[in-house]
Amino acid sequence: MEYFIDFEASQFAEEIISVGCVDENGRSFYSLVRPQKPKKVTEFITKLTGITRAEAVAAPTADEVFAGFFEWLDKSESVRFYCYGDCDRRFALNTICSVVDFRAQTALSLIIANIIDFSVELRRHFKMKRSVGLAKVVSYYRREVVVQQHNSLDDAVFLREVFYRSRSEVIESCPFEEEMPHPVSVRHTGKHSVIALRGDFEITFASCGKAADWLAQTHLKKKLTVKEKQNISNKISLAVERDKPYSGYTWRRNAV
Repeated sequence: MEYFIDFEASQFAEEIISVGCVDENGRSFYSLVRPQKPKKVTEFITKLTGITRAEAVAAPTADEVFAGFFEWLDKSESVRFYCYGDCDRRFALNTICSVVDFRAQTALSLIIANIIDFSVELRRHFKMKRSVGLAKVVSYYRREVVVQQHNSLDDAVFLREVFYRSRSEVIESCPFEEEMPHPVSVRHTGKHSVIALRGDFEITFASCGKAADWLAQTHLKKKLTVKEKQNISNKISLAVERDKPYSGYTWRRNAV
């Protein structure tokens, strides 16, 4: 059985705060999820997902949600969970640490063990060097502009549509070559600028230090000491070199 799944998560703690899933037959599952650290449902997360801290606090626990998810799953055959991007498995790993219900643990374990990032396959399908935003692909298939609201069920539905449409077409040339996002122009003195990406969001900084300042101002809401700034800057640099996410973003270095 093929499932198409999406999570929204809190900032920094990266605990699941909503889950949306659609199976190959069109059945759907959706729920908000109460995180262990509700303060990590920041203003940024609310603007991104529409989920407020109050809504997250009032939501059922991860034990309740994923126990219900386990009952919803069709357990008569093997499962595959398709997601879009490299964050969802990490969100599940961060959430399973806090659950004690056996059914919830089993459901999350099934997801973690069988999740596939479909953006990789889609990138190859469209003959692209980098992934394109899910909403852009849906817009391409529907021939109309689709705006991604970062609702986990909506995104799961989008993914299911893209999965089946892409499987039934042959691509001769990439239709997104001119639509691919380009880094904004920045002034800098170093050899490289740094790009932070999350879904369709993209912002470019002159250096890792400038990126650290931005994280401090917009996410941490504090002024960094020299040592703190250097520490965050180093983590961003490592995220670039190791191709690993940091602070909820994928980081890339842009040679100029």
